[in-house]
Amino acid sequence: MTFTVRDFEDLIRLLDQRPEWREALRQRILTRELLELPAQIQALRAETERRFQRVEEQIAALAEAQRRHYEEFVAHRQEFLAHRQETDRRFAELAEAQRRHYEEFAAHRQEFLAYRQETDRRFAELAEALRRLIEQVEGLRRRADDHARDIGELKTMRLEAWYREEAASLFRGLLRRATVVPSPQKNQILDQAVEAGRITLEEADRAAAVDLLVEGFHRREDRRLFLAVEISFLGSDRDVRRAAERAAIFARALQTEVWAVVASKDLTGPARRAAHELGVWWVQDGRAFRPDEVLTPEPEEE
Repeated sequence: MTFTVRDFEDLIRLLDQRPEWREALRQRILTRELLELPAQIQALRAETERRFQRVEEQIAALAEAQRRHYEEFVAHRQEFLAHRQETDRRFAELAEAQRRHYEEFAAHRQEFLAYRQETDRRFAELAEALRRLIEQVEGLRRRADDHARDIGELKTMRLEAWYREEAASLFRGLLRRATVVPSPQKNQILDQAVEAGRITLEEADRAAAVDLLVEGFHRREDRRLFLAVEISFLGSDRDVRRAAERAAIFARALQTEVWAVVASKDLTGPARRAAHELGVWWVQDGRAFRPDEVLTPEPEEE
């Protein structure tokens, strides 16, 4: 099944609603090193704080020792001098410890910076991969739309050929002895109407594009009747309005009654309402529906 942009938006919304799904997705996307990085940083911070605490404790102990040494210096100068060498040694150890701690901290900082750089690189790769995926999905959607349009046009062409070949039987619900008016004769009707001033040249051009002009006799009355037929696999409100317009033009051109008809497998909701409002008939596989019948049953909105 094709993964669309709408599917991606639904996924984001679900992740916002379900934190446990978001955590599971993060476990799939991020590497083990990235997942462990917060814990490593936390451990480094705890170790650093522990070592600084130890240093502070050592400094406090040293200060206390110095205080005691000073008091002993007053009373026991010789003993103080003996302890001085020990004090110097401890200071050297403290300085060395501080140096090692600083070096370890610097090394951990470099490691953290390296991890951060790698994380930024991976996120950039992920963003680029997502961009390419969106482009691919959009390309697939466009191809699917083109394919659907091509199929719709092919179905409409087959339907038009069927109505042209079987006009007598398919329009039997409206006319007796129904026949399709050939294109040359249809154009001649329009040209003569333009010359007579009954229609304009622009109206003739619009009416000439009608899918079928059908001639016959009323089913119950012995009078000549024409049908201006628009054919589409799924009739739209545009098909309905074109049928109504072209039927009105042919009515003035022929100076006789012309019914507007849409022949299709089904009508959209807007098309049904337009047919009801404009008085357009609907023919479905040879079954004719009056304009006041097309709203029953009411289809779902598209």
